[in-house]
Amino acid sequence: MNELNYKYIQSNHSKSTIIIFLHEGLGCVEMWGAYPELVCSELKCNGLVYDRAGYGKSDGDLNDRKSNYLHLAADELFDLIQYLKLQSQNIILYGHSDGGSIGLIFASKYPQLCMAVITEAAHVFVEDVTLKGIKPAVKAYENGKLNGLKKYHGHKFNDVFYAWVNIWNHSSFKNWNIENEIKSIICPQLIIQGIDDQYGTLSQVVSIANHTKGNTTTFTPKECGHSPFKEKTKEVLKEVIDFLEKMNRF
Repeated sequence: MNELNYKYIQSNHSKSTIIIFLHEGLGCVEMWGAYPELVCSELKCNGLVYDRAGYGKSDGDLNDRKSNYLHLAADELFDLIQYLKLQSQNIILYGHSDGGSIGLIFASKYPQLCMAVITEAAHVFVEDVTLKGIKPAVKAYENGKLNGLKKYHGHKFNDVFYAWVNIWNHSSFKNWNIENEIKSIICPQLIIQGIDDQYGTLSQVVSIANHTKGNTTTFTPKECGHSPFKEKTKEVLKEVIDFLEKMNRF
């Protein structure tokens, strides 16, 4: 596998539970900010944040991305778990946007490795609102308003941005849908979606709840867009803590 950059969050209280944070389609370790440490500190558990191949400080090539890229990312996560020998721990996945979809795919493919899934703004099918939301992002990028990505992705920032734009706009991705796959998810899930998310609607939340077998808790904060953990940190953190503490694994 590619050399992946990762950060391990060590807790002095837990040796058995770890939360793995999966970043968004333009994200990386650093773009999570201090949030992973905050979550792990509150729950007294271990954490892992990593850059997928081609993002942040990880090696990899995002050019010529195929419509199965999220499935490949789920397999990459499986390989990373094996490499770091984390499979004996209670694994909780926390994914944002693309990372949320990856978390759901992983939980469907490797149910024995997943104790719970938390998603923010995950997609299980393609919506018109997503494609409409990408258009102003492209214009902003072309006008230099997203140059901050250079700070996180270095010389790869252009590849990162257009890998995201091009695959979602590609004809091969129009019918992308994982609703049948997630029917095999048996673990509990917390599904978070901002009411004002410019890239997705509550139809995603409803679909996830209806298609999965595990108990589903939903949180849909008002006046909140695509990044609830940044926009509504206090409220989201409370929901996450309540959800996980009910599992009595902390």
